[in-house]
Amino acid sequence: MNATRTMWLGMYAEYSLDSQGVEVRKRQQIVLCPVRGDGIVKTKRDAQRLLQPHLDKVNASTSQPSRERKTITFVGFAELWERNYLPLSKLSTQSAFRSLLKRVKAHFGQKDMRQIDANDLQRLVVKCQTEGLDPKIIRNIWGLINLLWQAALAGKYVDAILPKPKLPRKFKTKARFFLLEDAARLIASSNDEHRTLYWLLAETGIRTGELAGLRTSDINGNKLSVSQSVWHGEEQTPKTQNAVRMIALSPQLVSELWEQICRQRTKGSTLLFSSSTGTPLDMDVFRHRKLRKHLETLGIEQAGFHAFRHFNMALLDSICTPLKIIQDRMGHAFTGSFTLDVYGHVLDWQGNVDAANKAEQ
Repeated sequence: MNATRTMWLGMYAEYSLDSQGVEVRKRQQIVLCPVRGDGIVKTKRDAQRLLQPHLDKVNASTSQPSRERKTITFVGFAELWERNYLPLSKLSTQSAFRSLLKRVKAHFGQKDMRQIDANDLQRLVVKCQTEGLDPKIIRNIWGLINLLWQAALAGKYVDAILPKPKLPRKFKTKARFFLLEDAARLIASSNDEHRTLYWLLAETGIRTGELAGLRTSDINGNKLSVSQSVWHGEEQTPKTQNAVRMIALSPQLVSELWEQICRQRTKGSTLLFSSSTGTPLDMDVFRHRKLRKHLETLGIEQAGFHAFRHFNMALLDSICTPLKIIQDRMGHAFTGSFTLDVYGHVLDWQGNVDAANKAEQ
């Protein structure tokens, strides 16, 4: 009822989106009817009956809220995701996702997120396959799209996650690895600093980013502490939680490392390995400028630094190191089956031969 007690008023609240897509609550007030008219007195209950249709309308919009049907184009949401979600990933992951996102944005463009369906996604997969993209890259594109749709669902820009498309089969390829003779020749023919670097990679199997992030203080007696990684000169956390680890070193390697520490202290650097300017090593540049030429000179088949990691796994397996110890040294976050499936390939053929010999007996 109004202040003069002559009219029945009704009040209710409804929700809407402002121009920025933010939900705001608005109070509405309407005139229902006069208190008296034509000799009839309208009671509070009569006024409530007149208000009820308005309340029913508001409640219906809440149960099937139009306010939740936000609209945004794929390009628009991709830019939002790059701003609000991608920075939470590691720098190396950010770089990889940005590269893939360019291709996805070119495919979906300005199409509304809600209008993109499983057929659109499958067409993207087929297009990528037709263009000759590696199956692993296509699967990474699907992984990126899945992350985008999860974020879009949380933000109410879509109604459901896109179903997994039919993806091309990924055939297992044999990774390049160094044989014991290759690793020994590479280490023996290198100068002092490079010899220590190759030796450390071969004996520990650490990742190149982890090596670039090592500091002289990470050597403590016969222990090597791995706690950070470097990607294109930028420090970041290691690949997984299990990658933060302690690795035992042989006495011979410890001696080599202390000589390297002395060389670095002379340079005034706290890094275990550094460029001529004192910055962390860019392992991609080092591979192109140093390792590639060295392998060519020695007549060894070209390979990257990861070949040391595969070599180390095979070496530990050949001396019957327990799988749990191998897993801890490698810093794997997965089960032992992953360690064997990915890295335990060097001895596969010898095991095959042994099985044949036993069968013959």
